Amino acid sequence: MKKNLTRTVSLFLSAAVLAGCTNFPKAFDHSGNPFTQPFNYEEAQALQTDAATFKGALVKEYQALATKEGVEWADWFDSDFFARKAIKVAASENGLPPEDPALWRFSKQEQAQFTDGYNALNAALETSRSSLPVLSAKAQASFDCWVEEQEEGWQHDEIAKCKDQFAEALNRLTGAQEKLTQQPAPKMELDLAKLYTVFFDFDSAVITPVGQQVLQALVQDWGAQAVNYALIGHTDRAGSQAYNKSLSERRAQSVKTFISELGLPGDKISTTGMGESAPAVATQDGVREAKNRRVVIEVQQ
Repeated sequence: MKKNLTRTVSLFLSAAVLAGCTNFPKAFDHSGNPFTQPFNYEEAQALQTDAATFKGALVKEYQALATKEGVEWADWFDSDFFARKAIKVAASENGLPPEDPALWRFSKQEQAQFTDGYNALNAALETSRSSLPVLSAKAQASFDCWVEEQEEGWQHDEIAKCKDQFAEALNRLTGAQEKLTQQPAPKMELDLAKLYTVFFDFDSAVITPVGQQVLQALVQDWGAQAVNYALIGHTDRAGSQAYNKSLSERRAQSVKTFISELGLPGDKISTTGMGESAPAVATQDGVREAKNRRVVIEVQQ
């Protein structure tokens, strides 16, 4: 697919539509203008899908890209590109493949770079669509975003952003695949831990590299088992009780998002925030105790 539309044209036509339509964007007539085409944004945004599947997660990703292009940038032609992709994915059985860079206008150097990414992505998707559906959808949508922005070639910040998001998603995807496909030594059931603890930096809900390793071990140990996961967030005693309650909930949700992207089913994961009410180490109010800033994951059989 070759896109020959520029931002200048799209902004001009978007303004024309906005001036003439109450519910923007809509199909419109430009009296023979060669850029006339129907818009599909509203239809795409109305789609309801199961975001826990690859197909559903991919629809959500394309819906978000359509909104970014149209609502944020007033570029309704490129918005329609992603809207139509969302509609096609929703109508498909198992989703659609990523954009083929060979069908886009790139220099030889750009083409080589995109082809490498395209091949690496397809290789990863072969086995990860079902085992890591959300992360797989993120990787594909980020690649398509990179392709679309690079072909336009003028919003360099957006090009870099999409490219970096794709690289990060692909790295996480391949890393998670390696963890899931490794064949660990046989273990007796009693050898497997049922409590995993992830610690956090002060006033943060961002999972540290060490915390990521703990969660990857959790998925490796239990990902193939029919179990439930109870995530309980905690804080130290610095800050108000109300703030710490919210922070503990955000920490638990951050862990849920991470392990869901590694393939654990979201409906098997519960989250609770205890705030500062259940410290691992008793302290006075206001003390920043690192061992209390944690999420405890309990595996429930």
